[in-house]
Amino acid sequence: MSTLVRNVCAWTALFFLCHSSALRADVVFNNFGPGDSFPDAGRLLQGETFGTIGNVDQATAFTVGSSNYLLTDIRIGVTVSGPPNTGTGPLDLILATDAGGLPGILLKTFPFTLNNTGKQIVHATDAATLQLNAGATYWIIADAKGHFDGGWDNNNIGDLGPTAGRSDNGPWSLHGANDTRLTLRVEGNVAVPEPASFVVLCGSFIGLATLRRRHKS
Repeated sequence: MSTLVRNVCAWTALFFLCHSSALRADVVFNNFGPGDSFPDAGRLLQGETFGTIGNVDQATAFTVGSSNYLLTDIRIGVTVSGPPNTGTGPLDLILATDAGGLPGILLKTFPFTLNNTGKQIVHATDAATLQLNAGATYWIIADAKGHFDGGWDNNNIGDLGPTAGRSDNGPWSLHGANDTRLTLRVEGNVAVPEPASFVVLCGSFIGLATLRRRHKS
């Protein structure tokens, strides 16, 4: 390999390395208020064994912007009921695809057991292996289990968007395509070019450098 080719590939590799190392988790979607605030009011979450209403789950949708992201964080704001009917217990946080404006295929489940009552943030972390595609809509589901009783709280910044609910694991029903959206933040790393893209770019630089050298000759 000539010195020119080696230099071009080295500088190209350095560009990708610097670009990648400078990346930090970006906000894909966020409707928390200042200081991660949210109100103590929203939609019911209830497990199968709590009370007589039966299992009640909730979901809210978000749409990815113009970049692909590798998922790192999901946060929602919930309130867990306190005495006399303490509702602590298991709650699953689920990422799902969109299917005609309702939750579709389940992509990943994050299980939790909430042991404290009152307002709190449920925070799921991922290893940046699951890609959120640019322009795609996804759903976050709060699936109440067992004796859990509480609610997924609305946002307090006036954000509107699709929300849905279901009872006893039945079909999802849309609350509204432009309803008060439930409190949610999603973060991820911007997806860097694949190795194949690096090879193509490196080859392009080599071709341009070769043409330039011939022109000078």
